[in-house]
Amino acid sequence: MGMGIISGMIGVTLFTAALAQVNDINYSVVALLQQTQPLFAVFLAVLILKEKVSLKFALLGLVAMIAAYFLAFPGLVPTFLGNSGELKAALLALGAAAAWGSGTVLSKLMLSKLSYAATAMLRFIITGITALVWSLFSGQSYVLSTLTVNQWGMILFLAIVGGVASFMLYYKGLQHTEAKVSTFAEMTYPLTAAFIGFAFLGERLVLIQIVAAVVLLATILGITLNKNE
Repeated sequence: MGMGIISGMIGVTLFTAALAQVNDINYSVVALLQQTQPLFAVFLAVLILKEKVSLKFALLGLVAMIAAYFLAFPGLVPTFLGNSGELKAALLALGAAAAWGSGTVLSKLMLSKLSYAATAMLRFIITGITALVWSLFSGQSYVLSTLTVNQWGMILFLAIVGGVASFMLYYKGLQHTEAKVSTFAEMTYPLTAAFIGFAFLGERLVLIQIVAAVVLLATILGITLNKNE
């Protein structure tokens, strides 16, 4: 239940709420701020799963976090310091990171007792049910007949590709990977977010962001391919 509610419903709700602040913050910044997730995941992996963190792993993790920071804030200083709307969006994204980081550890615990397919489906089902209950109680429900064919198509695509399929792949990988390594492997996500922002939303990357992206990818590969981890 905790995995589905905390990581699924709460994490997704906070992240979506952050993305809804489109007039105050860029999509890529929200996605990149969410990449503080490893800080929460590694802390809980050490505390709960008793995983060990080597000096090399800690250094590579630090480099990855710094690279993600420069991707989000090429001007070195967060722009939300004088913008309450952007600050709100940033805090929502950080809340999502905390929820998803804890979800990584809870999922690893589940995989010690269930198969990756069963874990993925349980999370998907629990998340869906709790999200439905929350939407009804918060007055965020809509009449299904008002949705267009195009909207139904996008919902179906998100449910299959972003839901069931991604959960299956994620839990299959997590089954054979330590939580602290898995959470850094997920940091390929900001690279995808930056590409989407560039290709479809008209956002442009400056030189320091491109360098940061290369460094981030290299450190992620260093972490995930390290046999000692």
